[in-house]
Amino acid sequence: PETRAAFERWRASALRISRTRRLPEPTLSFGYFVRSVETRVGPQRFKVGIAQTFPWPTKLSAASDAASQRANAAQRVVDAELLRVKRDVAAVYWTLWLIEEEHRLKTEHDAVLESLAGAVRGRLRTGAATLADLNQIELNIARHHDHRGKHKEARRKASAMLMAALGVAGEGQELRATDKPHAGFPEPATAALRDRARSHPRITKHDHLALGEESRARAERADRFPRIRVGVDFIETGDAAMPGVPDSGKDPLIVSAGISVPLWAGSYSDSEKSARAAARAHRADQEAAVRRAEGAFDAVLSDVRDAQRRIELYEKTLVPQAESTFQAVLGGYQTGRSTVAAVILAQRDLLELQIEHARARAEHARAWTALEYIVGTELNAAGGP
Repeated sequence: PETRAAFERWRASALRISRTRRLPEPTLSFGYFVRSVETRVGPQRFKVGIAQTFPWPTKLSAASDAASQRANAAQRVVDAELLRVKRDVAAVYWTLWLIEEEHRLKTEHDAVLESLAGAVRGRLRTGAATLADLNQIELNIARHHDHRGKHKEARRKASAMLMAALGVAGEGQELRATDKPHAGFPEPATAALRDRARSHPRITKHDHLALGEESRARAERADRFPRIRVGVDFIETGDAAMPGVPDSGKDPLIVSAGISVPLWAGSYSDSEKSARAAARAHRADQEAAVRRAEGAFDAVLSDVRDAQRRIELYEKTLVPQAESTFQAVLGGYQTGRSTVAAVILAQRDLLELQIEHARARAEHARAWTALEYIVGTELNAAGGP
């Protein structure tokens, strides 16, 4: 709905342009002589006239330029709104993906604990394990099972938020995250990305608004100069009362011209100054928006780099080490060289690291989308910084 509203505002602005280009409506006049004017060639009974006013030449062109720039600014608002919707949708989508990924990881570890519990029960019958070992495993299984109900409500909430971000009605529907996040650094150099951030539609709209106010100032200045009026009048004349009069009944045709006298130059000057002040205000807004964009760019780029660093740390070091440790401890338990507590601790460490890895991937995806919003374009991932 917000995007549609922005589009309709742009459309309204674009449709106003044609109005600013047209000349004032011509004036058609009619006059009837209640008492006819007797002339040598006959009585004058009524007259018909048409007149057209022409404003100062720069009035229409400047007003048209101002309307065009306002329409361009409205177009930039539409572009910015589309980027915002994409950012908001992606942020909620990756939240939904993280919820489902955590559920998948915990479900896998539930299966590991169930398998371990079965092995402990078998060893309990032979006296190789104690009841305390079994109770400890079953306690951890019960704790893990809590995530199923929590995941269901979290997924329902994230689905509702995603539907709201998409601007569609979907009561009772639950969406699924099918795409997986990618990793990497943005391909263009930092300087190129920073330049793109400075030309974001949220920023360039102020440039168009400033240009529009400058054009409006020229249009206001044109009011300080006279307007030209030209016209044609036709007077209907009857036949002369006396026969044989030369040009009897001849209808006169009058061509007229005039100019307006701009007496209120002071008020016109104030209108011009007002427009130029508004233009300076938009320039200041543009400068402030550039500063905010640069700060947001640096912050989000830092988030992308930090998330990528964490992804590489978990993928290449921490998770592989935790998997090796868990397998070693599990093998030690099967040979009697380790305890159930050690197996559970190793399994818990592995699960926590896998979840942190998934969170780093989701944070990278959200930061990446935020970076695309700031630079105003889609980015490709490169192999390194």
